[in-house]
Amino acid sequence: MRTFERRATRAALLLLVVVTAACSALRPNGRDAALRVGVSGDYPPFAVRAADGTYTGFDVEVARAYAAATGRQLELVPFRWPDLAGAIAAGTFDVAMSGVTVRGERLLVGRMTAAVARADAVLLARRGERPLRAVGRGRVAVNRGGHLERVARARLPHAELVVVDDNRSLPRLLASREVDGVVTDTLEAATFPLDFEIATTLARDRKAYWTAPGRDALAEDLDAWLLARERDGTLGRLRAAHLPGARVSELPPEIERVVDLAARRLMLMPQVAAAKRAAGLPIVDAAREAAVVAGAVERARAAGLDAGAAERLSRAQIGAARAVQEQDRGVAGASAPSLAAVRSGIDALDGALLRALVTARAAALPATGRPALAKALRRDADLPGFDEAHAGAIAAAIADVVRPAP
Repeated sequence: MRTFERRATRAALLLLVVVTAACSALRPNGRDAALRVGVSGDYPPFAVRAADGTYTGFDVEVARAYAAATGRQLELVPFRWPDLAGAIAAGTFDVAMSGVTVRGERLLVGRMTAAVARADAVLLARRGERPLRAVGRGRVAVNRGGHLERVARARLPHAELVVVDDNRSLPRLLASREVDGVVTDTLEAATFPLDFEIATTLARDRKAYWTAPGRDALAEDLDAWLLARERDGTLGRLRAAHLPGARVSELPPEIERVVDLAARRLMLMPQVAAAKRAAGLPIVDAAREAAVVAGAVERARAAGLDAGAAERLSRAQIGAARAVQEQDRGVAGASAPSLAAVRSGIDALDGALLRALVTARAAALPATGRPALAKALRRDADLPGFDEAHAGAIAAAIADVVRPAP
């Protein structure tokens, strides 16, 4: 080959390497690509957009810290709550970080990180106005398109709902007596500049970061970073600054993650029940249950966990799952997911739970031990049919799995 041809070949190869590297940097999971974070901008204290276009809030600060730690440029992408699920499915942004509530149907689209905050969905009324009587059948305002509207429709069937597009208008509507009450959560309510009282608690929720489908590497990296920031106190300091009313868990973050995942598995059971009703299938599927138990034992043994304890945990989860499915009555007009899709989501959670159990072996259970685990499970899996007996069985099995080998 002549000299100029060799040089041309080397130049072409060099150009190919440069282009390949540049394309890699632009891939959604590439650590050098811009981190596109979806924010609503209307949800204090998580993500609020000021008139000058700047953003503040707990989740905004977490996003900035994570982007800085990974050397990525942060791009905040606004969304409307009615459009959130579609934006996640379409990959409009890499991850939503805006006070997003963990819900069963959301677990089937993308992945949700470890919970970063817990709050109660509540019905607020003006103080001293007999809220249970006045609000139960009165006018109740709620933000459109998100988790809280669904909660309001399910839990307040006799109220006249006033659905608003500006979430930040809720305290004004309540103060001006345009409505008798508003549905919000305890963390947002702490930012309201008015005197109110909680008429009733509607749901116990937790907030997490929702990654788009195909962003698995991002989800795993973000989860690992969040655990490290729980351990070094960074998230605790951000909560103290932005979420002063947030509940503090008595469990170590590694074990809290195990509880969270076990509860999420149960949160998918209404989806399972709906899929089985649509397909005309019974709740009990002995073959599927046997395969789930066998798989759990095999994976636990390969991961160095106690196989017997892992089997007890799997069977306890199945017993609780049956109970939740048996109590589920569905929602009129709701479409059922495919059973295959839900089972795929369950399998993904089971894999995440196994990894969390391995990590949790390095953490010490609190002095209250199993009762603390059972209490946390009841808090995170607030579902009809999931009772203290089921929570106790799962808690005992988790304690046995994460107990370090002698």
